[in-house]
Amino acid sequence: MKNIFKPKYKFNPETLQYEKITFSFKRFILRAIQFSFSSIIFGAGLMFVYILVYDSPEEKILKRENRILKETLKEINIKLDNTDKLLDDIAKRDNYIYRSTFQQDSISYDIRNAGTGGTNRYKHLEGYESTDVLIETSKKLDKVEQKLKVQENSFRDIIAEIRKNEKFYKNFPFLQPIRTNELTRIGSFYGYRPHPILGVVHMHQGIDLVAPTGTPVYASGDGIVKSIERNNTRSGYGNSVLIDHQVNGFASRYAHLHTIEVREGQKVKRGQRIGTVGNTGLSTSPHLHYEIIINGATTNPLRFMITPEPDEYEQLIKLTEHKGVSFD
Repeated sequence: MKNIFKPKYKFNPETLQYEKITFSFKRFILRAIQFSFSSIIFGAGLMFVYILVYDSPEEKILKRENRILKETLKEINIKLDNTDKLLDDIAKRDNYIYRSTFQQDSISYDIRNAGTGGTNRYKHLEGYESTDVLIETSKKLDKVEQKLKVQENSFRDIIAEIRKNEKFYKNFPFLQPIRTNELTRIGSFYGYRPHPILGVVHMHQGIDLVAPTGTPVYASGDGIVKSIERNNTRSGYGNSVLIDHQVNGFASRYAHLHTIEVREGQKVKRGQRIGTVGNTGLSTSPHLHYEIIINGATTNPLRFMITPEPDEYEQLIKLTEHKGVSFD
């Protein structure tokens, strides 16, 4: 059998001869250690490069989740911005319409936008890859939450005031008598105007709400039908209804009607249909002449009239089931 362990020789420059190398276990171990160490270093380097270049399955999942979270946070930020704008719109209507109508002081901008916190409020969110967007989102969320709390308290104040003076606010004539989405425009305002037919400047005692013939007309507040005039001639108010609201001397008049759907002495509720828009009396086109009267004297209806959005108007109606030339 051929010996696989062939002898090895090395050249000796002193004797100028090849001398046989004798086996040394110590030298073998040292060579083995050197080779193993080099292999380990090389393998570790390859592994390090692999880790830098390629993601493990777990890392791929985490990166995907992180990307989804960032995208979701961006969407939440956009929604929070839209909600914040909506709350600002509600705040304006709350101050200038609701609180004013119900004799409540307006809420200042500083109170509605008060801060929510301390310098270290968002410290627990620091140190992460998405720290900036997390803190930004948290600040917006706190801002919206603060505005909601202020608005909630405001509505509670208004509701308490309404309950305290329930009869007054039910009867108070502040509802626009024609739905917003059915109103073409306001044709003429309260004050001195040239009369379109008589050609003289006269006091226009109300406002003209332009709408097609047959458009429903609703009572602006609870009350009793004080008088009805049926006049299809081209004079005066034509067909008209006068409602006594029985609070603080308030009454409302609805003139130039096409039809009248209530009777004298009848109790009506805010939002109840009382007739339809027409062109009767001394009128040049279909419209509703609407007046607010206090203790027998007319006043500008726009001082009292609330104009709800179409959806809000529809809700009010359902609850009852439960500068130019004047037009007249």
